[in-house]
Amino acid sequence: MDREQLLNTILTVDPQPGDLVYVERRGNSYAYHGGGEGPAGQEPADTWIYYCWQRAVGDRVAAREMLDDLLAEMESMIGSGADRCRWPLNEPWPRTH
Repeated sequence: MDREQLLNTILTVDPQPGDLVYVERRGNSYAYHGGGEGPAGQEPADTWIYYCWQRAVGDRVAAREMLDDLLAEMESMIGSGADRCRWPLNEPWPRTH
């Protein structure tokens, strides 16, 4: 499924807070699995992410925004999309104030 179909599928399934979801991308195709189970017996995905659902039940706008951010994070793991670094590389970890 494409990205829009993925978002609509997850919003239709409506995971409850605390549910573990799995999202993957293979080429331009996305897949979603609930219960924290990825697909069995397939080649590894190009990129994937597990997420413990935390949105407010029934708030589709907030869920879509959260999913867009989650997918951006997942895409950044393989160099696609924007750089999602949280602090400048020349600052040591952990950051202090």
